[in-house]
Amino acid sequence: ESGLRSGTENVPAIVGFGAACEIAAECMGELGSRMNEMRGRVEQGLHELGAMIFGERAPRIPNTSYFAFKGIDGEALVIELDKHGYAVAAGAACSSTSSEPSATLLAMGVAPEVARGAVRLSLGAGNTMGEVEGFLDTLAATVARLKRLTAVAV
Repeated sequence: ESGLRSGTENVPAIVGFGAACEIAAECMGELGSRMNEMRGRVEQGLHELGAMIFGERAPRIPNTSYFAFKGIDGEALVIELDKHGYAVAAGAACSSTSSEPSATLLAMGVAPEVARGAVRLSLGAGNTMGEVEGFLDTLAATVARLKRLTAVAV
């Protein structure tokens, strides 16, 4: 027992977890299709704003988009979107503590200055198409403002 005593299994929690898994399995198809539709709208808006979307032609999970705007720092975009209530992240999820550009993006041939601007958006089961539209409106205004600031700095 390695110094630990065995105990009674938490049967109610095990049964509850099983029931939650059954419900999740029933909802996955509809949820995946709804996430895919919202991500599609996000990426349509990203294209309209001139973003580069990484991996868009590859099979991937339906709720996440990974993108960058040339000339805009990813951390600056994250901070500005956060001020408006949108939680996005710079870089890849697997290296969120590093300020270096994503090694994966660099291996894909993405220029380091573009890779440094990479931002990840993940949608959740509670998100709505209205929130997607609000995000795109805020993103458009934010990107325009950051581009003006960048132009002044150059």
